[in-house]
Amino acid sequence: MILQRGTRFTIIALFCLMPWYSTQADEKSSTTKPAAKSAEAARPADPLDVEIDKAIAATSLRKLTAGVHTPWQIMHGILALRHDFMLKKGRDSKAGETIKAIDWMGSGAKHDGLTLFERTQFGGRARPYTRPYAFEGHPNQFFGIFVMSDLEKNFKFKAGNDEVSIADMIENAKMDVTQGPEVTWTLWALSHYLPTDAQWHNRYGQPWSIERMVRIQTQESVISAPCGGTHGLFALAYARNKHLAEGKSLRGVWLEADQKIKRFIEEARVLQNSDGSFSTEYFRGRGFSNEFNKRIAHSGHMLEWLMMGLPQSRLKEKWVRKGLDRLSKDLVENRKKAAECGPLYHSLHALILYRLRTRPQLYGPGKPTLLVKAEPKPASSDKPADKAAKAETPKAPAQEKQAEQPKKQPEKVADAAVTPVAAETTTKPAKETPADSKTPAKK
Repeated sequence: MILQRGTRFTIIALFCLMPWYSTQADEKSSTTKPAAKSAEAARPADPLDVEIDKAIAATSLRKLTAGVHTPWQIMHGILALRHDFMLKKGRDSKAGETIKAIDWMGSGAKHDGLTLFERTQFGGRARPYTRPYAFEGHPNQFFGIFVMSDLEKNFKFKAGNDEVSIADMIENAKMDVTQGPEVTWTLWALSHYLPTDAQWHNRYGQPWSIERMVRIQTQESVISAPCGGTHGLFALAYARNKHLAEGKSLRGVWLEADQKIKRFIEEARVLQNSDGSFSTEYFRGRGFSNEFNKRIAHSGHMLEWLMMGLPQSRLKEKWVRKGLDRLSKDLVENRKKAAECGPLYHSLHALILYRLRTRPQLYGPGKPTLLVKAEPKPASSDKPADKAAKAETPKAPAQEKQAEQPKKQPEKVADAAVTPVAAETTTKPAKETPADSKTPAKK
């Protein structure tokens, strides 16, 4: 299959194939470069950048196995590493034999005897879940994740004797959207492929638009939403950034969305733990855990949406850097422990988003699929937002928490039901991790 790369970024193999310190050694040993470049190379590295590079390199060495790990788990790896996420081909494949995860997803592969994608009346979609953590867990979840790989509309996935293209997914998402709390991933996907003023009618003849989905997402509570509302905030920030990138101003529902994003940026800052990690209660209150997977689950999700929601000027703030540093160290210090896919790859995605925003030169000349650099100009967007913020006092977090009743949590899956990600691997073949084991692969 030929991948249509579009404007996606490619994560260079440098950080996966060699130690982080070798890049510095190359810089210091170079004496033939122009003076300006030599001076830049001699500049002391930002300690945070060093920690992030180490964490990305170590975490990228972990491998999932096609046919062993579920599509849901594999999609989380694709979220973080996009086109560069590689899978082991299978238990019976030759040692070291790998395949690009996106290629595998599009190859007609099956899980539990079912294709990963299916045709529908209006186009196509990823297969909805048949059991927890197997297939797509939320409407258009896989579609939203593919946004970060910036697949072209004509990119196709095999589904038995049929094919499902990104264009098919767009049409199906437009027809299937309905009023409800599960609009997050549909907003994320459609705001990427459609202009933010797009309007249409769904299968029931109801009028829909990107703005209507933004309004629903803005009004949704973060208290009862999946993963503490961080996915909803990520999608909302992505749509806002796209709206600004199109040269549109923040008015009406868009201003309300921007105010919600700003409010929960501040709540995240206030609830951050003293060591830099983020609350294990998300926005419900303060919380800390000594358990690795639980700790990175909350810090990873929180930093992931913050990397989409924060303006460029705030990435240097002490609390942001402290959070990134703590998460990076956590991933490096626990690189030999088995990890749950969701927490691991959301954490990795957060670090990659930060590196992409602060050091885009590492990712080649193509523009990344982020849309985070388009910030409101003081003359057109910041001032109205500031005035609105002064004129209207947001409801206090405590009042919202008191008024809201948490919804029933999703069914908890037994630890043995999902294969964890093996500990970091080396060039030497590691013993396969049993599907029902939490024992890390040996180095």
